[in-house]
Amino acid sequence: MIRSIPIQMILLVFLIGCSDPSPNLVSPDGHIRVSVGLDGEQSFNYSVFKDSQPVVLPSSVHLEFLEQDPFGRGLEMKLVSDRQVDETWHPLWGKTGEARNHYNEYRIRLSEKKGEGRTIEWVVRIFNDGIAFRYIFREDSGFGEFKLTGERTEFNLGADHMAWATNHGSYYSSQEHTYDKRPLGEIGEDELVGCPLLVEVQETGWLLITEADLTDWAGLYFIADDSIPGKMISSLASLKREPAVKVAGKSPAESPWRVIMVGNDPGDLIESNMIANLNEPAEYADVSWIRPGLSAWDRWWSGDYGPDAGFELGMNTATMKYFVDLADEMDWEYMIVDWTWYGNVFVDGEPDPDADITTPIDAVDIKGIISYAEARDVKIILWVLSDHLDRQMDEALALYESWGAAGIKVDFMDCDDQDMVNWYQEVARKAARHHLVIDFHGAYKPTGVSRTLPNMITREGVLGNEYTKWSDLITPRHTVVLPYTRGLLGEMDFTPGGFNHIRQEDFVVAGGDSPNPYVMGTRCHQLAMTVVYESAFMVICDSPFNYRGQPGSDFLKLVPSTWSETRYIGGYPGEDILMARRSGDQWFVGGMTGEESREAEFHLNFLEEGIYTLTLWRDADDSDLNPGHLEKESYEVTAGDPVSLKMERGGGFVMILEPGSPASE
Repeated sequence: MIRSIPIQMILLVFLIGCSDPSPNLVSPDGHIRVSVGLDGEQSFNYSVFKDSQPVVLPSSVHLEFLEQDPFGRGLEMKLVSDRQVDETWHPLWGKTGEARNHYNEYRIRLSEKKGEGRTIEWVVRIFNDGIAFRYIFREDSGFGEFKLTGERTEFNLGADHMAWATNHGSYYSSQEHTYDKRPLGEIGEDELVGCPLLVEVQETGWLLITEADLTDWAGLYFIADDSIPGKMISSLASLKREPAVKVAGKSPAESPWRVIMVGNDPGDLIESNMIANLNEPAEYADVSWIRPGLSAWDRWWSGDYGPDAGFELGMNTATMKYFVDLADEMDWEYMIVDWTWYGNVFVDGEPDPDADITTPIDAVDIKGIISYAEARDVKIILWVLSDHLDRQMDEALALYESWGAAGIKVDFMDCDDQDMVNWYQEVARKAARHHLVIDFHGAYKPTGVSRTLPNMITREGVLGNEYTKWSDLITPRHTVVLPYTRGLLGEMDFTPGGFNHIRQEDFVVAGGDSPNPYVMGTRCHQLAMTVVYESAFMVICDSPFNYRGQPGSDFLKLVPSTWSETRYIGGYPGEDILMARRSGDQWFVGGMTGEESREAEFHLNFLEEGIYTLTLWRDADDSDLNPGHLEKESYEVTAGDPVSLKMERGGGFVMILEPGSPASE
């Protein structure tokens, strides 16, 4: 269902005739309000209020250009249109099976009073869970071809509010860094803060600032204003081929949405589909070939001896079949054949110029592996280096389809300048012609474009489990911050499921007598990631040897990778999180705690009336000393029943709730 109707018609008639209307713009439920106006320099500014309390203080907008005057002062503004949209749509995969897209939209034309008389339309959509705005350069805007050198969109938030911010340090990175908790006013002016920026607004609520529909534009970052603590200013990734330029465009053009999600608690942000809503529907008429699922992965373990394999694991056909067998045993849909299957990837730190991604090395029988997997209803994903794919894209994608591969894992882009953003979408569209899904690694954060191009089934852009092989950064605190920050943006390939556990204080990097990577915290902490983290292509990181016959591996056979409904139960960034997700008539609940033990206490209020069988995997009584231990039990519950259980340090739990009483013995 979709409705598009005028809002406040009398107000609109009045405002269209005014040069400086200073209107108040509201959400459908009236709780969020945006105030816009012109200051003494006739610069446009906006403010955001939640229940009459300011959450974004007056913030201005200025655009800077190469060989054109800046735009932002000496303006007049006019509200030229408004409308209300209320529609529902059905995501192919993600946090819900149905999404409501409900907002009020206002278009304000900003025009220069003097000079060239250029115009930009500032379009704002106000949802019940936040606002989003973008800049539109109409064909008659007066800009023609332009080179944007700076977008200075302000987010004036207040110095004392607590923030969780990641410093990428450069526009050219894999966006794999921690989110550090500190007052906004302590963010240094030399930091390059990435999306998202999570803010706890004192006594008012929560904000998450990011972008949506990043298309033919540069990726968004933030820098601190050096004169007003707590004010963040947008900064765009520079073009690698022309570093002085951020965006090379031509009217008509439009920026991505600048998103400010607003909630009473973090759960309002986690449950929201706002980012996806700000993107266009799927371009593909047929999406039946896009298949969510779990995947085995050889790279976290390969190169070491598998005691139950009988051979040295490595990039060879036997190893790939060994991991296909795991996917088959676990009823997982996929297995990744990772790097070096076509030979050298890098030479002296640079992409091997002689690499051929259409020719496997002698030790790898790709067609044989794919055939072996197909016989077991397992699909194969092939790893490729982005530079190599760019050189052989059309030939390789057609060949992979002919081999029967299901998709590609594309790695080491490490950039979100305008050219790279466009390259992602080129890859997605060309891959779709060959019915190939994509897992982007060395990637930038999601912006909801996977609604439009749903074969982009997951991406990295996260400090994930692979870092346990060489660092101590994957702490329980970090893993419990992620659901409130990077995880909020959408599909996240963290690669959970490590089964070689160690206490945080005992952690060592793998090597020597312990080649198998360790993970900090308990087994239930890793299991809970498969519920708490969102990824339609959920890559499970450990080896067949570590899963076979191990407590908790039975849960990994049951958990799905896409959801009908998502409910946040409670928690706080870095401390704990409790989340429930429904798949069909089953509910999966996951809990994770940070660096302190906690009691998880909640009610089963998300259940419909009736009797359910609750199957629980929880930290064992000795999990603090032996983090690989867990206990499993089943019992009968009814809707609304209380639940109370202990999560150890770096611990957690998972449970499945199914309608009906437990089967009798």
